[in-house]
Parts: sequence; structure tokens; C-alpha cells
Amino acid sequence: MDVTFTLTWLLWNRGRPNTSLFEGQLTFEKGGIKVNSQMQSSNTSVYAVGDIASFPIKLFGDTRRLEHVDAARKTAKHAVCAIMAPKTTSDFDYLPFFYSRVFSLSWQFYGDNVGEVIHFGDFSGAKFGAYWVNNRRLVGCFLEGGRNEDYVAIAKVIRLKPVVLDLGELEREGLDFVVAVSRKPPVSPPVGRGGRKKPVYLWYAAYGIVVAASVAAFGYWYAAK
Repeated sequence: MDVTFTLTWLLWNRGRPNTSLFEGQLTFEKGGIKVNSQMQSSNTSVYAVGDIASFPIKLFGDTRRLEHVDAARKTAKHAVCAIMAPKTTSDFDYLPFFYSRVFSLSWQFYGDNVGEVIHFGDFSGAKFGAYWVNNRRLVGCFLEGGRNEDYVAIAKVIRLKPVVLDLGELEREGLDFVVAVSRKPPVSPPVGRGGRKKPVYLWYAAYGIVVAASVAAFGYWYAAK
């Protein structure tokens, strides 16, 4: 049985990842050890997690190294699953997430901070935030003073990356925008035999055939009267 070594986020030097020990032995990217969606490095017997790992972010299609306890915990958990059950562990699909709390102030951020910034809320009060819109899609959201259900809605909607056509309207709606989008029922393609999802266009085609056949039958019946 192969021995698997796991690197952790404990390798630090003056606030930076202390990965010099592995230079020339592993592949690096964006200041960290590059890993795949199973937390494996370029040496498949070596797994890197936490702040020293640069891992794929499926939602945005790139690789990032994130310095936060949430990423450290979840990459470590995924690495353990991948080591213990490699055949049944799916690819790591992480939504970038940061949070902090200072006395009565508490905020959370989900997604990406690229694109145009739209502020919302009452900045003189305790509940305010900002959206990031990139290529007309909502990709990030910061909220201070939200409730748990607000943050759940934000996380759900950022994964959807909804289209935003009017930035002014988004500013006016504020938090209500993600709350409304999160409550919309998901659109799922019809499921056929064997649990396979059928493309929606097949249903349109079938509907068209039925309508055409009905019209033809009516015409034949009417002409035969």
C-alpha cells in the first residue's frame, strides 16, 4: 500500500506560506502548491491543503490560494475523503467564503470581488453590503449585519451567478434581490427513462409533432364530411 503524505496549512514564515522545502519537487502556482480537485499535488502521493494549496475554483474556472480558516478546514476534510475513498470522492467544489467578527460587527463575503461594485443598504446603520457584477453576472456579495437566512440566500445565489441587466435596479433592490432569486424554484430538464435528463428542445419538438398531427387529423376529418 502506498504511503500518502499530507501537507497542512501550518507551514508559515513571516505571514507567508513557507513552501521553499518543496521547490523543485512540486508544481507551484499563485504562491502555493498546485493541487487538483482531489487536493493532490504534482506528486500524486502528496496532498496539500489550507493556505499553502492553490486549488481549482470550479465556479470561476481558475486556480486560487485562499487564506482563511473555512478554506483550510474544507480542503483538509476533502483531502482526507480523497485519501480514504478515492473512487467515490467527487471533485472539490468550493465557494470562496470569508467572514469576520469584531465586537458587535459581523460580516460575510461570498464569491469573487471582480467587476463593478454596487453598494446597498443603510451605511449609517448596522446592515449594509455590496455586490460585484462581472460581465453582467452577479459574482460576489459582501454583507454586514445580516441574518443567517440572508447569508444562506447569498451563498445559494452566488453559485447561480444570475444575470444582472440593470445595475441601478440592483442597487435599489439591495438585499431583496438575492432573497428573491434564492426563492425561485429551480428549472430542471424533464427526466426520462433510466433517470436521464432529456434536453428541453426534445419536448418542444414532440409537442410540435403532436400539434401538427392533430391539425392534419382535423383537416382530414373536416374534408371527409
